[in-house]
Amino acid sequence: MWIWIAVWLATRVLIVGDVGFWHDAGPRLQDVANYEVWSHYLTAHGALPSGEAWQYPPGAAFLMLLPRLGPGSYADSFAGLMLLFDLAGLGLLALLGRRSGNYTGVWVWLLGMPLLASLPVLRFDLVPAVIGIAALVVIHRRPSWFGALAGVGASIKLWPIVLLFGEWDRRRLVRASAAAAGVLAVVFLVSSLAFGDAGSFLDEQGNRGLQEEAVATAPWQVSEIFSGDVPERTIRYGAWEITAPGADTVASALEWLTLAALAAVAAWWALRARAIRAGRSDLADAAVSRDFVFTVVLLLVVTSRVLSPQFMIWLLGLAAVVLTAGTARLARPAWLVVGATILSASAFGSAESTLIRNLALLAAASDASIAMFASVRKPLAPAEPAPATGPSALTSRLRR
Repeated sequence: MWIWIAVWLATRVLIVGDVGFWHDAGPRLQDVANYEVWSHYLTAHGALPSGEAWQYPPGAAFLMLLPRLGPGSYADSFAGLMLLFDLAGLGLLALLGRRSGNYTGVWVWLLGMPLLASLPVLRFDLVPAVIGIAALVVIHRRPSWFGALAGVGASIKLWPIVLLFGEWDRRRLVRASAAAAGVLAVVFLVSSLAFGDAGSFLDEQGNRGLQEEAVATAPWQVSEIFSGDVPERTIRYGAWEITAPGADTVASALEWLTLAALAAVAAWWALRARAIRAGRSDLADAAVSRDFVFTVVLLLVVTSRVLSPQFMIWLLGLAAVVLTAGTARLARPAWLVVGATILSASAFGSAESTLIRNLALLAAASDASIAMFASVRKPLAPAEPAPATGPSALTSRLRR
């Protein structure tokens, strides 16, 4: 525990230092500057921010108001809030590790987050990621808490709602879904009363094109690497989007591909539930559910029109969960995600890094999907977490 705390302090000092809080020139606040402007708009106008850059569920608005209550500047309070969530994520992974006897995910969290440079404290994606980890800690144990956490996460960023796919038991799923719906209803109701139309973000998200970092932009990245010519692009919805011929067609095709992925996810969920009722008790384990959720989020990321570097915060957190309390089947895709994280901080502006990162994510999603469908066909090995590595594994070997 003390080693973890020491490593956490040392690595988080590096993250905060990368922001530049201690530099004479001042910090590089990136999106936090936008959050501060939006927080002022929320309080001054009593309405959600207008414009194409606002693409978040209403829970994000309340989150952006919290740093205004803290001491010091908005940036200081925001970074401090993200560090608190970061520490909570570490604690949740340690709890999972205590149950499974495997602390690999703790080390992935400790050493993986600094690979993203200053992103963990300059984006609010750490919050839904930690909420998602918390939901996977209580999955199958506390259906109402599980659903409520999924709802809270989805009120900030939409992706945590797919956590509900991890619950196979229909009675527990009904309870979890009711809790998630209740939380979302409350957040949207309060937001509507405080700020007006709470669903406007859906229009902005639906109109987005093909972001230059998305997995489907691989052909343009290959072309840039070999020709040296940057593809036609423009800033829309707060990000660079490809405007070269064929980009809009690819963006439209990705919507159908995402629907196809969700259909496959639903089919696997049904096959799993039927196999469990037929006696496959190995598939009822929570480790399988954590693997499945990780796979679903991977599929949604690789089929998305948008892939920003901060998305790796979610994937790294879910990979840490799998490596701590998932099955050995998905250890390889989880490590591929960790490898992709290394490239994410330098991916923006580099066709080579972006291409390699995206190919790693595509390989991870394919590997995980094949492994999950294979698990339905034949029994898993005896319930056993992913192989432990790092200091905890060394200690156990020495004891033997």
